[in-house]
Amino acid sequence: MNFTLYPIYWIADGIDGNAPFDQALLPLDIAEAVRIERVSERFPNGAFDLWRERFGTAVVEELERVRFALVHRYNPDAIVVDGEIIGEQHHNSESEKLVRMLAACLRLIRPMRLQALLMRGSVRDADGSFEIRGFDVPPLHLIEVPEVQKLFQLRDQDANDLKFYAAQFLQAMRGQFWKFRMALQFHELGHFQALDWKARFLHWCSAIESVYTSHHPDHQGKLVATSRIKSLLGENCNIYAPGDLSEFAPDPEITVGQIVGDIYDMRNFMAHGDRIPDPYFTEDLRTGIQGGVKRWEVLLEAASFIIRSSLLKILRSNLLNHFADAGPAEAYFGAQGLTNSALRAALAAAAANPAAPQDI
Repeated sequence: MNFTLYPIYWIADGIDGNAPFDQALLPLDIAEAVRIERVSERFPNGAFDLWRERFGTAVVEELERVRFALVHRYNPDAIVVDGEIIGEQHHNSESEKLVRMLAACLRLIRPMRLQALLMRGSVRDADGSFEIRGFDVPPLHLIEVPEVQKLFQLRDQDANDLKFYAAQFLQAMRGQFWKFRMALQFHELGHFQALDWKARFLHWCSAIESVYTSHHPDHQGKLVATSRIKSLLGENCNIYAPGDLSEFAPDPEITVGQIVGDIYDMRNFMAHGDRIPDPYFTEDLRTGIQGGVKRWEVLLEAASFIIRSSLLKILRSNLLNHFADAGPAEAYFGAQGLTNSALRAALAAAAANPAAPQDI
């Protein structure tokens, strides 16, 4: 039997207001034979020594620190499907794809730091321990996350949410749902852009654009995107979900409606090669555990919240078919009057009659 695993940074330990993770839940079945498990006892002594000389002590120590992971066990034996022999290489590849997809789904639910990446190998019959045969080389630095996510750990609700979303998420990633899949890909790319916050922000803005806009002039631009975001998520939705902020950091109660225009303004400064104005780097929009959090950092946090919440809302509300490609998405938002022409007409009407109720 072979295995593929993807490390989980850490589980909630009862610090910072979150209840400790209930380890009695483990191993927890997620989907298609993938489980969340405690794996530290599965690594025999010296499991990573083979790579110590090649990759260095620092890399090996990070691998040895892994305690919890998404784990997929599978039989690699050759089988015949529709007259075609499918061997170990195919089984290995499919297992890695499955585990990577579920790791990406977990990042939508609870993005966390990373110190080690995917590992693969075989399960020893004698004791069930893991014989490591290969791994994605972890970085020599911590893969950092936005300020608000630095203390994120896996909670009971996150594990249960992963189980809830997993089947439909896999359907989305295996099917012809290109707007959803492109948005997810840009979210993943942004998550791993830990050395440059601008690159991360632009990737996440591209993820937002993948969901909310298309190439047609009536379905693109700041007015369209921000109006659609407020419609799908709710204008008064707080960008900090319960449990996101440290118990020592007050909730600034910033809503989607308040922040989404500013996200697009900063995105446009970057995308068009303009200098980002000083207030983005000097103005605090909230207080963190280490002091003020600047506007650009809050906008990065908000962009993460918006794309993650949008993709999960699409799954939760059975909207996936509306995000297969541009046509269904344009029809979905167009039916709600969320097009450039309709929105501008509404703005013109509101300007002509300022005493009338305002819906935009």
